[in-house]
Amino acid sequence: MKQWFAAMLALCSLSACSGPQVLNLVAQTPGPVQHDMSYGPLPRHMLDIYSPKVMQADTPVLVFYHGGSWQYGSKDDYKFLGSAFAARGIQTVIVNYRLHPDVIFPAFVEDGAKALAYTQKSIAKGRPVFIAGHSAGAHIAAMIALDPEFLAAEGTSICDAAKGVIGIAGPYDFTPVEPVFKRIFPTEILPSTKPINFVANKAPPMLLLHGTKDTTVDPKRSEQLAAALAEHKNLAEVKLYSGVEHLYILGAISPVVRRSAPTLADTVNFIQEQRAAGYPGCQSQVKS
Repeated sequence: MKQWFAAMLALCSLSACSGPQVLNLVAQTPGPVQHDMSYGPLPRHMLDIYSPKVMQADTPVLVFYHGGSWQYGSKDDYKFLGSAFAARGIQTVIVNYRLHPDVIFPAFVEDGAKALAYTQKSIAKGRPVFIAGHSAGAHIAAMIALDPEFLAAEGTSICDAAKGVIGIAGPYDFTPVEPVFKRIFPTEILPSTKPINFVANKAPPMLLLHGTKDTTVDPKRSEQLAAALAEHKNLAEVKLYSGVEHLYILGAISPVVRRSAPTLADTVNFIQEQRAAGYPGCQSQVKS
């Protein structure tokens, strides 16, 4: 399957399609999908909702922030992800947010917080919510979870809004080198852009997934964040996938390359474990 996916990507390059589009070709939505729901006043303030065929009173909600170096990407690329989680009984909200060059930090994190607050109040309505992201989206999810100012601006807090966080191949502590990243994250505010600098704040449990063959974001970033969270009694678990690359860790959510990594199973299991524990959220702490 992995070889088939690589071949399809090569073919795709000839017709200007993308990896996510290949994965979306085989995605089957199990229940209703609501496209282009507005969570704010701006054009990029849109989200899609993938719902299970049967909704329960306690059906969990997963809010997902896409990757793309804070410059690229769209919710429209993630039908495969929304469908996979909805098929496992998890209502999935896929978020668009503003991108560079239109904005720099912290605009995209502010958008992510606005989308989470909207989900909490208008979609979940008391049901448990989890947040997740891949790459730049994992950075956004971690910033929302750890720096309280973003959700405070929306009239809520991470402890009220979410029961857990799933970070997939996220850059949680980095120093921009390339000019474009120096523009996105100006030097004068750099400390405020790093999730690892906010680990002392109370947070819900985190699951950090990373591939050992990731050359885009060093897997040590996930290990460092988990260790720093544990020092402050916040619960975090790291799972490293041997030989898995930066994009395949997310693509593995699709049945096309699911054997590449247990990203889907581990995320679903994490949500189910939190349910079995009564969704402790911010009350989860590392034991001394």
